[in-house]
Amino acid sequence: MTQADIAAELSPAHRKALDPASPMPARMMAARGMAPLPPREMVMVLAGLALDVDAALADAARASLAKLPDKIYDTALAAVVPAVALPPVAAALAGRDGPLEKLVLARGTPDSVVVLVAAGASEKIAEIIANDQERLLRSHDLVGALRSNPALLRSSLDRVFDFLVRAGVIYDDFPESSDALARLSSTDFEQAAAKIDLPPEVQQLLEPETVTSTPPAESVSGTDDTAEATPAGEVEEVLEANIPQEEKEKRIPTLKLVGQLNIAQKVALAMRGNKEARSLLVRDSNRLVAVAAIRSPRITEGEVKMVAASRTVHDDVIRIIGNSRELSRSYGVKVALAGNPKTPLPIAMKLLPLLREAEIKIMAKSKNVSAAVATQARRMLQTRGQK
Repeated sequence: MTQADIAAELSPAHRKALDPASPMPARMMAARGMAPLPPREMVMVLAGLALDVDAALADAARASLAKLPDKIYDTALAAVVPAVALPPVAAALAGRDGPLEKLVLARGTPDSVVVLVAAGASEKIAEIIANDQERLLRSHDLVGALRSNPALLRSSLDRVFDFLVRAGVIYDDFPESSDALARLSSTDFEQAAAKIDLPPEVQQLLEPETVTSTPPAESVSGTDDTAEATPAGEVEEVLEANIPQEEKEKRIPTLKLVGQLNIAQKVALAMRGNKEARSLLVRDSNRLVAVAAIRSPRITEGEVKMVAASRTVHDDVIRIIGNSRELSRSYGVKVALAGNPKTPLPIAMKLLPLLREAEIKIMAKSKNVSAAVATQARRMLQTRGQK
């Protein structure tokens, strides 16, 4: 946006004040708001002069914009001020909720101008912007501006992100997206993922699969003395070693394919994809993606057991499994969680009393569980031995 852009929107009679060749006294008179102009043209001329290379003219014009009565702005905005003139107007109206409300509600106001307003707006104006779902859906910068505004209530910001994730708009650079996803029920999460478009190339990962639970490794079930041979932290290596070479070779293009997806698409694939997709995405470094994979309605008990024993998945994935009655209801998952040093200590300690003596004996001697869990396991064995 330049002064010339604004001048092009004015009639020849009204653009003289923006012409550097015009007499300086006449231009300064216009900058001070003293030129006989209709409201719309007055606002546009002052906006143009606010961009002038002459500092004195620009300062005078910005001061005049800030002092114009609400009545003039009401008339000018009702007559539709061209978008090119609105950035200086938005800056000049800081703190004036009356004209700002008309500015942000006008459909012709560019999103970029509303962004300028949103960052420092009052609670009233910020709430109006937060309720403009059409703008929120198409402007990442607007969401970021609202997020940075301390005047906006936390409940209102949560509502913004709840709406966005339900609409399938997920921003990995805003932690509020992750929080909003966590608030969704399984059904709502699945519906949100369904609204995210996936490229045709990943359709092979959405094909119906035969759901079978993967037999847990001995370290997960822990029902005999050989369990110590495959500690929880080595589950990935054990499973990898049992995968046929041709299956490993097929993973290479899949890895590349998944790597090309954006965060929202990865979340959708994690929810809607098959076992192969989930096995990759549950280990994604991005929390949103990993959480989506573990919350997939298609995940099997066998998959949950493997993930619960993993030391490479995101901490939040382990926490979600441990806090979910549904995901942690199987005995094998309980054993895997209790023996995984990534499991939050309160969760691991809560699970220990639910285990059989055979598993507790293994954990009491294991060097692969957390020290606190091993110590507690030994105490439990001593207590049981005394009874």
